[in-house]
Amino acid sequence: MPANFRFAVAIHTAGLLAWASKNSLTSEAIARSVSTNPVVVRRVVSLLAKHGIVTVRKGQGGGAALARPADQIGLDEIYRAVEPGTLTAIPKVSPDAMADCPVAAAVGPVLAGFFAHAEAGYMERLAHFTLADVVAAVEPRLVEHPGQTALKS
Repeated sequence: MPANFRFAVAIHTAGLLAWASKNSLTSEAIARSVSTNPVVVRRVVSLLAKHGIVTVRKGQGGGAALARPADQIGLDEIYRAVEPGTLTAIPKVSPDAMADCPVAAAVGPVLAGFFAHAEAGYMERLAHFTLADVVAAVEPRLVEHPGQTALKS
């Protein structure tokens, strides 16, 4: 099963918007940095906009920008914007399997409790970090190549 990269793409996108400061960035410019299709970026930006994390201007000269400073955007907020539902899914068990096996009947509700507890801890930890923390951790690792800028519009 492949991993879902939407959360990482959302943080990368929001981080680029933080570096761009007051300037808007197009989905094409963001997609080049994220190494994905602009459609993927537009979907992520749409989710971030729906949750008040970014603003979007359409048309000529349009693009996305952060709706508020990076130090006011928690990673938990970004996660909730782009990852609906729970962290871990529990497969549905057929009524026949539950009738034949007491473990099949009991394991789902038990796992739901464990997973809910673990997810609460994960979200609590994410809430300790802001987008500004990510930006601050990335900045010392930036490598400028002569004649290139971090982003090209």
